[in-house]
Amino acid sequence: MNDELRMNLLKPKALVLALFCLVITACQPRLHFLGTESTYHRSDTLSLADTDMAAMIQPYKQQLDVEMNQVIGQAAKDLTKGNPESTLGNFVADLIHKKSEEYYGKPIDLTVVNSGGLRIPILSAGDITRSKVFELMPFDNLLVVVEVEGSELPKLFNTMAEKGGWPVSWHISHAIKDNKPIDILISGEPIQADKIYTVAISDYLANGGDNLFFLADKKRHELGKLFRGAILEYIAEQNEPVDAELEGRVVVKE
Repeated sequence: MNDELRMNLLKPKALVLALFCLVITACQPRLHFLGTESTYHRSDTLSLADTDMAAMIQPYKQQLDVEMNQVIGQAAKDLTKGNPESTLGNFVADLIHKKSEEYYGKPIDLTVVNSGGLRIPILSAGDITRSKVFELMPFDNLLVVVEVEGSELPKLFNTMAEKGGWPVSWHISHAIKDNKPIDILISGEPIQADKIYTVAISDYLANGGDNLFFLADKKRHELGKLFRGAILEYIAEQNEPVDAELEGRVVVKE
């Protein structure tokens, strides 16, 4: 089901991206190896077939360039990635939570984003283009809401602590000591073992990625949106530059 949904969400762009990749490949310098010696002859001349391919794809490349260079919003300041907490991490976790609740149609207890999923160290102040969001989140992960028993939720925090802290939504505060989570609060309350918590998360993590194996068999709700798509939507919807602050959501104690 996930793969089918992902493909449906990607279909409008698939042809353009494929053609773009073809022309980029076609226009690369060719290295022709001669014999078994470690010498080569470099040729920067395009063959006739390469030229024809480039001409055919050029309109699609131009269309893609225009779309990817579109400015969709602004950042009030540099938002940077880091552990255990960062402005970029808080920004993404909070917007994903807000958009997930919108898609889900009811409140969600918390949102978690794995640090490895954010692929740029900084979202610079000023214009934010579509291409910059693709750099930030290049993976075609889907958004899901997973139901997790309170008795098992500490496993999620254990994994985050072992990895130095992950971005979490504003509902969460906790500390890390000796690579273990302590003082965990969700909306100001300790975890209740007998409560079912709803967690907005990527399908990569929900499927057990980053050692979250215990999530793989949990009840989940598909939101029908790409993680990256939620980021694009949120930024485009804002009437003022986006911003985030460090709030002490995750701290490391000696």
